[in-house]
Amino acid sequence: MELAVVPRLRRRAPPSKPHALRDRLAEHVEEAVALMLDPVWIEASAEDMGAVQRHRLHDAGLFTCALILSALEREADAEGRWLDAASIYRQLGGPDSGMSSIRDLGRRMLPVMHKLLQRRMKMIVDGARTVELRGRLRHFADVLVPDGCAFKLASALSGFSPGTGQPAELKLHAIYSVKAQTAVSVTPTAGNVHDSDGFEPVWEAGALYIWDLGFQSVDRFVAGALAGAQLLQRLKDNHNPEIIASYGQSGARREIRDADGARVRLEDALATGLVHKRDDLDLDIRLVHRDGRALVARVVCVPTAGEDRYYLTTLPRGTFTAHDVAELYRVRWEVELFFKNWKGGVRMDHVHRMRNPTSLAVVVTASMLAALLSRDVHAGLERLAEEATHPAMPANDNGPKDAPSIEAGSPPFRAAFARQA
Repeated sequence: MELAVVPRLRRRAPPSKPHALRDRLAEHVEEAVALMLDPVWIEASAEDMGAVQRHRLHDAGLFTCALILSALEREADAEGRWLDAASIYRQLGGPDSGMSSIRDLGRRMLPVMHKLLQRRMKMIVDGARTVELRGRLRHFADVLVPDGCAFKLASALSGFSPGTGQPAELKLHAIYSVKAQTAVSVTPTAGNVHDSDGFEPVWEAGALYIWDLGFQSVDRFVAGALAGAQLLQRLKDNHNPEIIASYGQSGARREIRDADGARVRLEDALATGLVHKRDDLDLDIRLVHRDGRALVARVVCVPTAGEDRYYLTTLPRGTFTAHDVAELYRVRWEVELFFKNWKGGVRMDHVHRMRNPTSLAVVVTASMLAALLSRDVHAGLERLAEEATHPAMPANDNGPKDAPSIEAGSPPFRAAFARQA
């Protein structure tokens, strides 16, 4: 019997040859993994902190690595986090033992995992100080975006972590750094804690802070601006500040007062036509802290998709137009993408299966460590792509060598300017 179609023989794969970019990629991935998944360092830290003792059944460092890797398991048949971690642990060479001893070890490793998380975040923050922002972001020391993300928990934890709209909920309050491309501060609370209440900033002078309507606070805004930070937020509909001046298209300033010479509020100034007639608005307003400190800030209004969107900011008028302000606000979308990765990419949405508070803390910490590992690999790939596209200048060139940089329009920030938050 003859075949109707004779299959073509596949050629043998050519022998492996040295490849500079491939070798650099392999070195980068190995370095990123070694920074996070170092079982020797983890085990030594566990012994130093008294979490484990010598001559034990389990390898504490290896199992902690397995816990972190379990956050990256995304197959349809993936089991619970503890079962997946135990399976990975055995694949890495760990003993086949009962789940009780596995869970006990994981819970005892929680302070060690916290130390690992703090260590890695500090390294990222220190490294971010050498990064230069480009484009319209070059004016800032960093761009920091505070926000909160809630995760449904098992109802058994309702007394431990009550939620809003859920019997039990975990909320993670994060401050996302554009320079670091990750959160540089994370605070866990019960889900019923408001985002604004979970944000206690230590202001970084020269950095731009962008937050949404849920964080609006006159006292916080005034305190941040007087501490040297730049601030940008949407303006709530019910916020009716006192207007000082309006600016025309050419920059001409018009002081705003009523017929009696008194100051007027925003809504009255708009209703009586005291502001400049232009497609957008650019105003000076006055804000007063409860302790009496006052600040002149800026309100701009930019029509977007048939809607007037108001922004409150300290960004200087001579550098940023009203439309620049609205465009910069879109950088806030980066924190939404970051939380999306937490929920989907590192299995943080699976914490609702946890019924033990310590087990919950373990898997949440493991997910955050996995997110940092993913971030390290991704950031390194971007550097390799940047180096391949823009090779470093020769050493004898008078210009500066290529330095790590981020631009509002280069990955992963292109998405931030592709849609409105």
